[in-house]
Amino acid sequence: MSRARNLFVVVSILLQACGDRSSQPSAFELRAPSLAEALAGLHKDRPLAVALETDLGTLHCSVDPTRTPHAVALFVGLARGRATFLDPVTHQPVQRPMYRNLTFHRAVPEMFIQSGDPIGDSSGNPGYRIAVEARADDVERLNRPGALVLARYTPPPGRTDPHPPPPGMVLGSQFAVLLSAMPHLAGQVSVIGECADLAIARTIAADSGKQPPHRLLWVQVL
Repeated sequence: MSRARNLFVVVSILLQACGDRSSQPSAFELRAPSLAEALAGLHKDRPLAVALETDLGTLHCSVDPTRTPHAVALFVGLARGRATFLDPVTHQPVQRPMYRNLTFHRAVPEMFIQSGDPIGDSSGNPGYRIAVEARADDVERLNRPGALVLARYTPPPGRTDPHPPPPGMVLGSQFAVLLSAMPHLAGQVSVIGECADLAIARTIAADSGKQPPHRLLWVQVL
């Protein structure tokens, strides 16, 4: 009797576990995170320190959630694993830190370095886009080296966008550190912050023809 009762309990537990799994969603919802989701546990009312860890060392930056909340939420959410994105291998929505072991897929000496593409050929994005958040002081901030911007996404020549967004939704996961004044980008990108001591970034840009390219190892938000 005791053995039969034990068998019944085991079967009941297994059936309950199966039922629990079937009731759970099969995939993450593919969408940009809210500021509250992305910055959970962090300050939302002042700039946050950001460390871009590269194969040459750490590039120290900051982002300001009070200035461009949607762009900062996307950048920080992807960095911390609090945003969903389309896995480039499985093509399924996943939620984990995206900015891990990526390349600086675009780099122009004395101009900029760009990363944040999960594919690595400038065609990658999280599977959705957000709109540019233009601010009155964009020209001023873009008029000096060190601006950290969420970059405008455009499909590479000869390719069509596999996930075309609504009109005006043009910013994805790719970001750039500007090494020279680029005020003409005002209204085309979201200025999310700034980076200090650009020596590492300038070296990455100077090595633009290096193969394999320099790598972004991870992004830490403090």
